[in-house]
Amino acid sequence: MTAAPQRAPRKDQVRNRRRLLDAARRAFAEQGPDLSIEAVARAAGVGATTFYRHFPTKDDLVGQLLEDLAGDARQVAEEAAAVPDDWEAFRAVFIRGCALDDEGLRLFDALCKTSAHAAGQGQAIATSLIAPVADRARSGGRLRQDVTAEDVAALMRMAGSASTPRQREIAHEVMLAGLRATAA
Repeated sequence: MTAAPQRAPRKDQVRNRRRLLDAARRAFAEQGPDLSIEAVARAAGVGATTFYRHFPTKDDLVGQLLEDLAGDARQVAEEAAAVPDDWEAFRAVFIRGCALDDEGLRLFDALCKTSAHAAGQGQAIATSLIAPVADRARSGGRLRQDVTAEDVAALMRMAGSASTPRQREIAHEVMLAGLRATAA
């Protein structure tokens, strides 16, 4: 017995899901992620039942928002995977991997603090983007052996928090110099 083929979602379902995500992103950015599900549904112009049809829990909504926010960083990681030089691939992710603007970074951080599940998901997203290039650079002898993907993520965030583009550039270069394996 074979399962019936999955039907594509109706256009109104796709539209309502997108409205919920867009409204949640705006509302959480403006008012914080403690906002109720009902308030998010109202901001999207739908009822709570429609919200629950798309996102059974608030954690489900937060998880999808985290995935959406990581979209540009995923693109950077995919491009870096195609770079033949392992250090240059690592460098590209280190410098460009925090692809969010300041508001997006604040929202990502705030969403990660909404629950233990969200914190774990945020960490898993960062690790999944950094680990491949870090492992590659480490295996090639270009990245220090004692540095983990989690360490790299923390350093990327520190460098990204510098006040000016010039300060970010200096922070990136100083941190990359410290991360690079020294010749034995």
